[in-house]
Amino acid sequence: MTAAPPGVELVREGNRLRDLNPTTVACAAVVLAVTSQLFGTLSVLAVVLVCAALAVAGGRLRSFAVVWASTALLLSVVIVLMQGVFIAGERALVEIWIFDVTVEGLQRGWTFAQRILGVATPLVLAAQLVTRRRLILELERRRVPPKATYVVVAALNLIPETGKQMTVILDAQRARGVETDGSWFVRVRAFLPTLVPLIVGSVLSVEEKALALQSRGFTLTGPRTSLYAVLDTRADRVIRLVLLAVLALAVAGRVLLWAR
Repeated sequence: MTAAPPGVELVREGNRLRDLNPTTVACAAVVLAVTSQLFGTLSVLAVVLVCAALAVAGGRLRSFAVVWASTALLLSVVIVLMQGVFIAGERALVEIWIFDVTVEGLQRGWTFAQRILGVATPLVLAAQLVTRRRLILELERRRVPPKATYVVVAALNLIPETGKQMTVILDAQRARGVETDGSWFVRVRAFLPTLVPLIVGSVLSVEEKALALQSRGFTLTGPRTSLYAVLDTRADRVIRLVLLAVLALAVAGRVLLWAR
């Protein structure tokens, strides 16, 4: 689709990078993730820097950095430390009580960690550049089955909706005089009673969503129309071709290096 049909509103973000078609952003994320695994540490660091630069261009640097640090970076640090402590080796770097942090363990941990960083960083970037609304519209335009689209949307909304429900429940407990702030023991004691209303609320919300979907013709067959759309321009198609060419060159370069 290079132009919107009459009566259809285009969904734009007001930024050239974020206005790219979601398929183009996903293609870029896949190419970056695969490329990061081909040339070791240098390729991982290059992919991280490229993703940071793209986040700046997309106006999402702060949110990207927060999500990246709390997911990919944190997991990588934990893996490096765990491998350093529990993998035996001949060279002990630091002694902590009965544990020895070995150089061999840290090296093995970094091998795993750089793979995680290389794959997770582009995925985090793609999640920051593509909104759920534009993703849904693109899946519908690609004629993805509605049930599959709903599964994707439900998975993306699960954590935010659960967090909102938990916040409402905790606010209600505070209004009733229940202590929810303090030491870790107090927080755990306040957290356990929230599980029952959280689970019950989740079950009830599933029924409400099913009724809402049924009233909107979710199970009906036949062609569907939408009042909103995202464009797949010529620039998007050119970018995807360039990305595929870059991926082919990177794979060919890796194969040549292996052949030597």
